[in-house]
Amino acid sequence: MRESSATRLVSIFIVACGIGVCGGLLGVGGGVLLVPLLVVLFGFDQHRAQGTSLVALALPTGLLGFINYARAGEVHWTVGILMALLIMPGVMLGALVSSRVAHRVPARTLQRIFALFLGIVGIWQVISSLSRL
Repeated sequence: MRESSATRLVSIFIVACGIGVCGGLLGVGGGVLLVPLLVVLFGFDQHRAQGTSLVALALPTGLLGFINYARAGEVHWTVGILMALLIMPGVMLGALVSSRVAHRVPARTLQRIFALFLGIVGIWQVISSLSRL
């Protein structure tokens, strides 16, 4: 049975609220949470989920999160500006090239690479947090 458009929109809104909470609390959201949820819960293929995540979250999440952290005095302006000037051109070039490469990779393979990446990051976080005890 196919869910109605209204039900699908409400489901997406609820998932988005959860992602917003994780973004504000943990600094993660789009690529880490939205992409797998779009694939698993809403049946997107990996390519469409990644593209949707980029358009849906990059500006609004980053901007709102930045505003709140800046108001709380939690922005190191010098480092942030240096990162914008020195790191962002490389990030932008890397994103441009890798997004073109991603379209040549089958969706299932891309999904497995993404899952492997998340697993490695997760293991790294666990080890890092346990080593500080």
